[in-house]
Amino acid sequence: MTNATDDHLRALPKVELHCHVEGSTRAATVKDLAAINDIDLPVDDPADLFRFTSLNQFLEIYDMVCRCLRTADDFRRITYEALEDGVRAGVRYREMFFSPGFALKLGVSMETVWAGVSAGVKDARHDLDIGCRMILDVDKPSGASHAMEMVQFASAEPDRDLLIGVGADSVERGVDHRVFAPAFMEAARLGLRRTMHAGEDGPAEHIEIALEDCGCERIDHGYRLLDEPELTRRLVDEQIPLTVCPTSNVMIANVVSEVSQHPFAKQREMGVLVTVNSDDPGMMQFDIADEYVAVARAFDYSLEDMEAISLAGIEACWAPDDEKGQLRSRFTTEFDQLREAHGLPKIANS
Repeated sequence: MTNATDDHLRALPKVELHCHVEGSTRAATVKDLAAINDIDLPVDDPADLFRFTSLNQFLEIYDMVCRCLRTADDFRRITYEALEDGVRAGVRYREMFFSPGFALKLGVSMETVWAGVSAGVKDARHDLDIGCRMILDVDKPSGASHAMEMVQFASAEPDRDLLIGVGADSVERGVDHRVFAPAFMEAARLGLRRTMHAGEDGPAEHIEIALEDCGCERIDHGYRLLDEPELTRRLVDEQIPLTVCPTSNVMIANVVSEVSQHPFAKQREMGVLVTVNSDDPGMMQFDIADEYVAVARAFDYSLEDMEAISLAGIEACWAPDDEKGQLRSRFTTEFDQLREAHGLPKIANS
């Protein structure tokens, strides 16, 4: 097995399936947009804004960032910059969440949000070396009617290559996840893909509800999965992916004190299709390249392990099969190029 330097791990090609566009906003951009939109920030240095010790504190800051987003161009800017930063971290393909619920509460229309987000994706696809599709994220505390409104909006978007599915995020505790079943089953009927944040700061039961009641095809976080052996076996047997964010679970959810204590390695060892993701790289000031290094060091993973984790992202994504094949071919080529650049043997039979 081959050891890899941090620089090598950062340069690996990556797929990212759990990343929030609002949470990817740069601190400097928050400052700019606050000034443009006449929003008072609680601190002079926006970098100080991104300080939190709990999920609830994080969500309060997330709301503050969203208060700075008022126009379509604001949303275009943060989306484009999120993908620009992703490219620098080695991301070749991303399925990215956007959460209109925060903007809607501030009186910004859904049409304004989507006009900006979709323009940012299209511009980035044209300018940058990255593929991207968007997932419309339901704000769980906003309830069942909000979820149905989001599904209806998503279904009206004719470009399924741009807006691919729906998700649901925010806090788990105190939320009855079954209330989202009608909206998510309607999404399934309309041909939208489905995922849900579950088993992060809530029990493994929420994962089961997401799968059974809401028809989800993927689970975001899934930290508590191993608490339920039968449910774990189902995910292994059916290869239902988890989009895991180990450092986020340390920094935001506080469910584990360090990455080495995260169940990611055990989940992977048991055969769960787990992927590595950043969650909110701007606000965490920790991107997916940092995450790859953290995971490799925490679990003493070899280069071969990390290359396999990179390829798992392709398996778990919702891109068409032909596009997945192109990504696999590209990643294998890039793996060998990086190995050669670092004086390491190429992959056998590549």
